[in-house]
Amino acid sequence: MKKEFRKKVISDRNNQSYESLCKNSSIITQKVLALDCIKTAKNIMLYLDFNNEVKTDELIIKLLSLGKTVSSPITIKEEKKLIPSQIIDLKDGVKIGAYGIREPKPECSPEVEVKDIDVVIVPAVAYDKDCYRLGYGGGFYDRFIERLREDAITVGIAFDLQIFDSVPKEDHDAQLDYIITESQILTPNRF
Repeated sequence: MKKEFRKKVISDRNNQSYESLCKNSSIITQKVLALDCIKTAKNIMLYLDFNNEVKTDELIIKLLSLGKTVSSPITIKEEKKLIPSQIIDLKDGVKIGAYGIREPKPECSPEVEVKDIDVVIVPAVAYDKDCYRLGYGGGFYDRFIERLREDAITVGIAFDLQIFDSVPKEDHDAQLDYIITESQILTPNRF
């Protein structure tokens, strides 16, 4: 069921126009920058977009210009592990890594301690209205989120077409603190 659901959502995401993708990514970027947790965070980890996900380059550039320490994960496929690595240079300090996803070049990007991360902006295939995410199936982010400080904030960014009343989930799936789309900001009922 998860596999078919993922396939359909990815297909829907891939069918949006490039103009719509860029416009909505820009709206989402502005909403993320307006969050108090982003304004006060010193150290923010976020993904480098891939395959019609919400674009993150504009957000990274803005966060760097605000003096934030920004990192993205280097994926260690065999260990199913993410290593947060500082982005110093978005143009020359990035390479194509595991699964064809951009990631920081290890030689240009000092590793960031997980305990130092204040906010993590995570990718997903889909989210539900209670802020649970359906990832790509590797469990990389679920395992990573478990290693964060208790007070670290998790934010999902997505397009409206990726939000559902419920998504297939399991006990180990993480509930996030916020989901931001072009038209809404969702928080779980626990707030």
